[in-house]
Amino acid sequence: MRWLEPGDRLDIGDRVLQLFRPPIFDGPTTRGLFDRRSGAMWIVDTFACLTPGPLDADVLPAEVLASMSAWNSAVSPWHAWLDRGIYRKHVDAVEQLGATTVASAHGPVLRGGALDDAFDRVRGLAGAPIIPTPGQELLDTLVATTLVESAG
Repeated sequence: MRWLEPGDRLDIGDRVLQLFRPPIFDGPTTRGLFDRRSGAMWIVDTFACLTPGPLDADVLPAEVLASMSAWNSAVSPWHAWLDRGIYRKHVDAVEQLGATTVASAHGPVLRGGALDDAFDRVRGLAGAPIIPTPGQELLDTLVATTLVESAG
């Protein structure tokens, strides 16, 4: 086990990973990883969104972008209490690491314009009201629909 802080680097043999604090996270010890050699970034909880299936596009569909704000708000509702200027600097610093491909635990792999849009959407959460999460009624509907589809 190694306890590493944002800004630390981890040599894994054929590359060195840089650790950073992602813009959206649900635990204080969460760390993102950036591989400068490949341009790949693991951004953990940031860019959470619903996806209708595999996405391989430079521009995300509007419904995916709309769900990104809602899901990032659900993961880290503390965004409502953030100072916009301070948060913008943090998100800018993560974006300026220079990732070309970003993967997260809760959304599609992002590249190009889709990645630019995602960073802008996350910046916009600072100081914005918490977006209400769906209630039990929606969950019941989803479960019932899934059960019907799997039975048929």
